[in-house]
Amino acid sequence: MNTKKNKIKSVINMNNKISIIFGLTIVLLMSFPQNPTAQLEPGKLYEENIVINYRNLTVYAPAVAYTNNNDLIGVVSTITVTIQDHGSGRVFVDTLPLAEIDMQGSARLAVKVASAYIRNDKNCCVDPSEYDYFFVVRTTAPIIGGPSAGAVMTAATISLLNGYNMSNKTVMTGMINPDGSIGPIGGIQQKIDAAYSVGATRFLIPKGQNSDFLDNYAEKNYMIDIVEVADINEALENFTGWRFEFEELEGEILTEDFLNAMQPMASKLYNQAQKLYDNASDLFEEVKLKIPNYSDLFNNYYYRDEIRSYLHTSEDWLKEAEEQYNQENYYTSLTFSFQSLIDSQQVYYSCQYYDQERQNRDDYLVELIEDITIYYHTKKENAQNAEIQGMNSLQGIGAAQKRASEAEYFISAANTSYLSNLPLKAMEYLAKAKQRSNSVEWWINISKSFDDTGEINNSEINTLATEYIDDAQQAVIYSQVIAQGSYYLIGEAGAEALLDSAKENKENNYPAAALFEALEALVKANLAIETLGIDDIDIWIDKTNRANNSATSNILKSRQQEIEPILAVSYYEYAQSLENKTEYNSALFYYKYSNMIAGALSLTNISKETSESRYIGVTEKPRQPKIIQDTTTTQTLYLIAICGLIAGLGLGLIIGGFSKRNINEQEKIKQQKNKTQISQYQKNEYQKMPDNINDYYKKNK
Repeated sequence: MNTKKNKIKSVINMNNKISIIFGLTIVLLMSFPQNPTAQLEPGKLYEENIVINYRNLTVYAPAVAYTNNNDLIGVVSTITVTIQDHGSGRVFVDTLPLAEIDMQGSARLAVKVASAYIRNDKNCCVDPSEYDYFFVVRTTAPIIGGPSAGAVMTAATISLLNGYNMSNKTVMTGMINPDGSIGPIGGIQQKIDAAYSVGATRFLIPKGQNSDFLDNYAEKNYMIDIVEVADINEALENFTGWRFEFEELEGEILTEDFLNAMQPMASKLYNQAQKLYDNASDLFEEVKLKIPNYSDLFNNYYYRDEIRSYLHTSEDWLKEAEEQYNQENYYTSLTFSFQSLIDSQQVYYSCQYYDQERQNRDDYLVELIEDITIYYHTKKENAQNAEIQGMNSLQGIGAAQKRASEAEYFISAANTSYLSNLPLKAMEYLAKAKQRSNSVEWWINISKSFDDTGEINNSEINTLATEYIDDAQQAVIYSQVIAQGSYYLIGEAGAEALLDSAKENKENNYPAAALFEALEALVKANLAIETLGIDDIDIWIDKTNRANNSATSNILKSRQQEIEPILAVSYYEYAQSLENKTEYNSALFYYKYSNMIAGALSLTNISKETSESRYIGVTEKPRQPKIIQDTTTTQTLYLIAICGLIAGLGLGLIIGGFSKRNINEQEKIKQQKNKTQISQYQKNEYQKMPDNINDYYKKNK
């Protein structure tokens, strides 16, 4: 008990020392004028006397590093967070040694999410924008995965703003997402080892990442409780006993207003798809004999069969669109009609191409590329010039900008295919470019069906896009380390490609598109880690159900902030249709993306206070005695028992009792030996883990 008290005292003492250092540093920083637009004469020294107030606290953050043998090992980082008044929301980060992934983005996002929670609290009168934030990160080795400390940095920032104490027996790992949810991480087993080295008894990890193995490993070896947390609110409760209580929300996701907005467009698009399919079918029947369909010694030219297959696919999409429309799943119906339009358009272009005289086909294709390029530029201007006035138009115009960006990509790909003498491929891309250009207008119009709420300007949109791109960048790099080759990472629709596209859209004056594309990349990067190694269908179903519930909650919270989350509801509906088809990997993504959009929108625009901070105490996890059965020991005892019966009941009991005691002694020796080996291994590869923060800083002076 005295040892524990000494540890706590040492933490407090060190915090006081750090406070002095920070105080001096902050005074120097505050000597500069806060207005960045102030006219300063270069080379002139400015001085100002000012009284400031500040708070700080230090938390542990377990991380993973490589040993000299290139193995992974758990290490402990300390993060000292300081806030000081007379600030303007600036964020400063100092890491030593440097993390493999920059922690500046995690710190900024931590402050952003913490500030949103504080502004939404009816019981808090603090303005987070009037403070500056300092994060000092120290560890024993270059760590992997800076984002995994984002959640604990957020909890610490909230605690400082609201004046909460944080338990030094609780340790956490997990990314922070823009919607306040806790993102998945890797290296949990190694981080459990690190948590034990600083005396932790509770270890918080992202929801859905626990397992029987980790539970048993933590409790059997270290008597540590693993607790899963879904969002920063649950994390804060486990650290401080405080949580933000939200009103119980109920309501339909697919509201009458949403259905009324989507129904006319779904009907119109279905009719267009049906008409184009009929025209493409008729034209195919007219010219099909002109389309090559043979092979020679060197190549296959079964173009007629290929074009016919696109016609069949278009018909299948039409049937799906009609079925979803009849079920009032209008966004899903609209999506399937759109796919049908693309396939029918490709068939139509291809038939027109082969209906030309051979010598005129090239001219036809060149003229088609020129016509669609001109058409695209008209739609592009509409997307760029559309005025964003609030959170609802942000979504519609963001979707329109993304479609314009995709159309531009398809036109470029069509030109490349044409130059490579691949006419059918070129017409496939042209069909996609034409239909993507068409969809720009109706996404702009859909947002007009709802009253715009909240205020957001172009400068704020550009800032958000930059921040979300940075967040996605960290998540992608982190997932590349842990889940390289994941379905969610690679390919045209993977997180890596989405991140590149978001950066291009930001540069090409499509900031709203960049914003949502960065969120999409972030979701897929998170899923690459979260679903790593999962092959049990029941786990996929469970994750999908939980994602559904989370999306439902955030959609309702957005509406509570008077925002209609058009995109979030659309993707939610589409996820339901995929779930009904048991396509759980895709359904999981769309539920998660829906959840991310709705959560990010509601935290970006706090128009009304909808939560109350309350102290409810930290819930202790009830301990159940665990019976861990060693199958090897059991089998041995059975053999001994059988031998004992043969030799006689009395002799058998004696032998059995002796053998059991002997085995238990061997097992104790074996367990003790394993613990010694782990401790010795860590000691050989790195210096001994610090017992507390005071010891840590003594060693690193």
